[in-house]
Amino acid sequence: MPWIFSKKVNLQTQNTASSTFTKKNTLVVIVVGIALLVSSMNLTVGFVVLPQMMEGLDVGLNWVGWTITSYQLSSSIAMSLFGRISDQLGRRKIFALSLLVFTIGSVGSALAPNIGFHILMRVIAAVGSGAILPISAAIVSIEFPRHRAKALGLFTTILPIGWILGPTLGGFIADSLSWRVSFILVVPFSILALIGTMVVVPESYQRTALSKLDLKGAFLLAISIGAFMLSLSLFRVTTDTAMIFAWILLMITIPLGFIFWKHELRADDPIVDLELLRLRPFMAANTYNIVWGGTSIGSSAFIPFYATIQFGLDSSRSGAMLIGLEIALIISSTVVSLWLLRRLGYRVLLLAGGFVLSGSLLVVGFGIFSLLENYIAPFWTLFIVLTIAGIGMGIQSPASNNAGVELMPSRVSSIVGLRGTFRFGGSVISTTLIFFVLAGFENKATGVEFVYLALGAILLLAMPIIFIMPTGREEPIDGSSSTTPVSRTQT
Repeated sequence: MPWIFSKKVNLQTQNTASSTFTKKNTLVVIVVGIALLVSSMNLTVGFVVLPQMMEGLDVGLNWVGWTITSYQLSSSIAMSLFGRISDQLGRRKIFALSLLVFTIGSVGSALAPNIGFHILMRVIAAVGSGAILPISAAIVSIEFPRHRAKALGLFTTILPIGWILGPTLGGFIADSLSWRVSFILVVPFSILALIGTMVVVPESYQRTALSKLDLKGAFLLAISIGAFMLSLSLFRVTTDTAMIFAWILLMITIPLGFIFWKHELRADDPIVDLELLRLRPFMAANTYNIVWGGTSIGSSAFIPFYATIQFGLDSSRSGAMLIGLEIALIISSTVVSLWLLRRLGYRVLLLAGGFVLSGSLLVVGFGIFSLLENYIAPFWTLFIVLTIAGIGMGIQSPASNNAGVELMPSRVSSIVGLRGTFRFGGSVISTTLIFFVLAGFENKATGVEFVYLALGAILLLAMPIIFIMPTGREEPIDGSSSTTPVSRTQT
């Protein structure tokens, strides 16, 4: 294990990272790719096994809904924090710890004897999962400094693939074996990724004294995001007490955010570089990712539900409909990352993918499937439309993930972490509003169609934001070279 006992050497001014695939960095990409895939799958697997969990744990929908809410909340907080923390304490070290925490939480979720323990284990798994995304992006960026945009475009596409693969496999396993097996499925792969991390991933860090770690800023950021996300989740609960707490938490979020902002302005080494929030290109990219997360994740999450209540498909077939979306997403995102990202720039791709995705959402919203039911099976009409949606998501995904990274290459993990937090925030807002809307429809299938109409329209209305986002051809503004890696370690 050549990397376990490694001696730190500062190579910040020496470009030793490879710009092409070698045996070593190929293994690194495989290891962190596996970690990102299983962590993203673990989020959405819960969507499709809710009925089996309700029966197995003998609880109602409100309780099992908290398994999803708690995961989204905890993961969002971890994404925003651990990119910066890993920069300072060592990316390989924190990445390995995140995988260990994720594995423990996944095993605990599968073996939970009651809903309370299951929710606790989901929170633990989410903390590890949320940390994996920003750290893995930083590791890949270091390995390919001269082709950072292409490498990150390919790599971060794994995230939406995992989100969609989760319910596909989860539904099949839940029907064939047990909902518990759906949660433990990822464990062998997370253990493999943990071992691989210790063997092949080199240590890397940002040159910052450990004593300057902004613990107060981390705490303020965590409770600010936590209060906001929890307030949105409580709005789903229809009791008066839950509504009161939801409004209280929402009102608390504003002063907490202000206190956090003022603290970060004074901090010597803030947990969040405020330029990643207030500079116009980053502000535009973050805002658009809220919309992108709400429309893409939100829409994917409710497709199996729609197929079940409208056409009577079981969990396996409703999850299998997403296979076309997954394949289309993989192919289109690969083509975009390898050949089109640098050639066309971010804005063209975001516009093209946005129009394709919004069009697909509008087709679902207009209920075309019911009109064609006598001519073609609903499974195949949904399959075709979702495949087209996957093309749109694949075109957009590399650009929406990368936008702004070239401006501050030294802050890759922080940028990707915040990007993930905003995207998750969009998904939570979307999910909360969808539950609200569906509660007002006696016919839930009609309610879902209305939701998809709204999501398609919102995505179209958000298109002007794209013209404020980076093009992908800007020069770095943080004083670093676009091809110079950050500090790392060697034996």
